[in-house]
Amino acid sequence: MACRTVPQWITENILGPVAGFGTRAADACDEAKRKIEEKIEEPVEDWISSQEQRCRSQRCKWWCACCNKWFCWLVTIVVRIVSWVITTIIKWVTYLVCKVLTVLLAAIINLVLKLITRVITFLVCLFTDPVRALSAIWDIVNDVVDAVEDVLDLVVDLVGDVGDIVTDLGKLVGGIGRSFCIFGKAACTFFGAIFGFVKGIIDSAVEIIEWTQDTAQGVIDLVIGVLSLDLCRIQKGLGVFNVLRVISSAFRGIGMALYVGPRETAVLRDLESLIDQKLEDAFGDDPERLARSRARIGSGGALGVPMTLKPYRQAIRSSDFLRELHNDGIVNLYALAGRYSDCQGKWAGTQFEGEVVYTGTRTTVTKTDIDYFVRLGPDAAPSFTVYPILTRTFTRRLELAVRKLRAVGVHFSWDSIDELVIDDRQFVPLDSDEGRPGAQHAMLRQLGRTGDDNLAEVPVVGIFGYVNSGLHGLASWFRPEINQTGPSGVTFRDRFPRVVFQYVAAHEIGHYLGLNHSGHTDPGQIMWVPEEGIEWVDTLVNYFATHGEPIFTTEDTEPVWTWITEIESARDDILP
Repeated sequence: MACRTVPQWITENILGPVAGFGTRAADACDEAKRKIEEKIEEPVEDWISSQEQRCRSQRCKWWCACCNKWFCWLVTIVVRIVSWVITTIIKWVTYLVCKVLTVLLAAIINLVLKLITRVITFLVCLFTDPVRALSAIWDIVNDVVDAVEDVLDLVVDLVGDVGDIVTDLGKLVGGIGRSFCIFGKAACTFFGAIFGFVKGIIDSAVEIIEWTQDTAQGVIDLVIGVLSLDLCRIQKGLGVFNVLRVISSAFRGIGMALYVGPRETAVLRDLESLIDQKLEDAFGDDPERLARSRARIGSGGALGVPMTLKPYRQAIRSSDFLRELHNDGIVNLYALAGRYSDCQGKWAGTQFEGEVVYTGTRTTVTKTDIDYFVRLGPDAAPSFTVYPILTRTFTRRLELAVRKLRAVGVHFSWDSIDELVIDDRQFVPLDSDEGRPGAQHAMLRQLGRTGDDNLAEVPVVGIFGYVNSGLHGLASWFRPEINQTGPSGVTFRDRFPRVVFQYVAAHEIGHYLGLNHSGHTDPGQIMWVPEEGIEWVDTLVNYFATHGEPIFTTEDTEPVWTWITEIESARDDILP
């Protein structure tokens, strides 16, 4: 008995609390970065946009060659550049130092504590349970592999952070180009094209960074899969072939610089005109609300109505319910934990990209504790929790959705990722009950969604798959015109290959905002589904000459803003 209870006590009372502190510290770094963006970056950008709008509306004083507009423009340019430099330094220095220190210190401390725990376990079990003593040695191997993976994941994340920094630079360049619009359409077009060209080059650099990051992740999956004897992870190592994206990048660089970048200014002007017309139609008889809505939406680079994402991960505690799911083959604990696994003899794309961690931490559960849990029950191992998606992966999906949805004039922010504890079989896998109220509505009700929801807040739930295995995401939307007004929100499952399925969350949020599949016939469109067919010419142009990734199209803007301004409940929540 001591052979099992001693390491369990150490894990619950020492390793768990220390690892939990490291987890909270890492979360604090991410939260600090988001707060800087929300409390400093966005208000500054809103102020600059309002100043540019004021400059644009000024009458030109011809006697001094429009000196009033020039002075106004110079002020906004200086503020834009200075504020960008200051906020960028504060945000990224703070975040990167915090992130590197917390990850490295947590990895070192956790590894030391784990090794001490394994040594004690080996000594306690050596004469009473030799098999358990030998398993402690295998746990040591996994502990070292986990520490190596933590460091490698940090490197991959830092590559992604470099991409985000370059993206911020692209936003600055694009903002400077748009600032010339205060001098009229001709100046807007000319300088927008010039700065758009530069931004196109920057965006090409960001893409190179992104496929470098994806390829590096494939290498990590392959190496860690081999070291841990995890067939699922080895299969996911096929992600290393993301390096082949360099071929399309080489073709697309010219198109990004000469077409995509310069075109953004024109697209933004069209977006601004459409939104303003929708506001006129909705509030033309209420000048105060019209002015308030225009101020809320802003203009220029800050154009977009603010909304909020509420992210949740399904969570299953180490209970008899979880044990049943594992024994029935619905949730494979070994594959999810990245331990020795044959992937249930299945293709890795059918498995979940999740984790099995001690509750309140990001420390992966040992194979030995999973063995005890499966063989003896929940009380035989320290408390742990199973999630269908990694926190870092969920964060990337959210950031991608936020970036993409700016194209339709919606600026999403999001809170820290919370958990939705599940203990009902109808939710794992989720019985989607498409076309009628069912399991998804029941699950959303657990989040407080009743049908009389604040539509400016969008629950986004990462789940353990659907009964319909061909389903990747599902939106419970608010559509009074077709009598669909129940609890609203979206769910999605994450799966391999990431380069394909990373857009599912953004796709479902698009549905929430009023978009449908119809009219989307190109995989380069986020709202496309295979059932709509494929326009091969458009697809090849997108992937080899222009964007190189799925986007929300200019045609998507109109239905989104129809939903925002013509559905009364949405209008009152989003534009009060």
